[in-house]
Amino acid sequence: MDKNEFENPKETSRIEAFSDGVFAIAITLLILEIHVPAATDKETLLSSLLHEWTSFLALLIGFFTLLVCWINHHYMFTMIHKSNSVLLLLNGFKLLVVTITPFATALLAKNIQTNWEAAAVSAYGFNFALMGCAMTGIWLYAKRQGFIKTDSERKLQAATRLYIFASLFSTFIWIMSYISLIGCLVLFCLMFAIFVFPERMVSLQLNRAVKHQKMPLPVYDALQQNS
Repeated sequence: MDKNEFENPKETSRIEAFSDGVFAIAITLLILEIHVPAATDKETLLSSLLHEWTSFLALLIGFFTLLVCWINHHYMFTMIHKSNSVLLLLNGFKLLVVTITPFATALLAKNIQTNWEAAAVSAYGFNFALMGCAMTGIWLYAKRQGFIKTDSERKLQAATRLYIFASLFSTFIWIMSYISLIGCLVLFCLMFAIFVFPERMVSLQLNRAVKHQKMPLPVYDALQQNS
């Protein structure tokens, strides 16, 4: 065994634990851009809160971005059982993008409905695309190195298709950010809806394959392995 590889499951658990800490800090930093308004009465308070709607919108986008990213990070590492220095670096790059997200979110909040709106949305879209590509990079490298263990080859391939789609779709959202803010927001929502339940999306692919082949999944997997 290569001395660079850490087969002890505790090593991947440490990767998850460290990553969880970074995600937690990044999510906490998002709220710092929401300032408590100084109000003298109820009407002034409501008016001040409504005036901050761009900050609340950016907060929600940033929060769901990090939440979905964390959910998929957790899902990937339920199947990644080995690691090496390269995988650590790839994970480190993803965490770098995670730490930039609060800044990109603040930039978005301060520039919605200004002359710099398009630039701010594009900057956030670029950050989002990097997030998707980093996630895909981790998965594809782990797959190539044989670090992934799943109950079936079909599940491995379904998850691989899902994460390749993640990088392509997130990059498309970045491109859309140059064209339409509304279109970009719609695609953000669609992306969140798809990736908030990655295990469910993989299961849907498997069920579709079984229905198409008209045979039980274990039988189909056995035939695939013997072919």
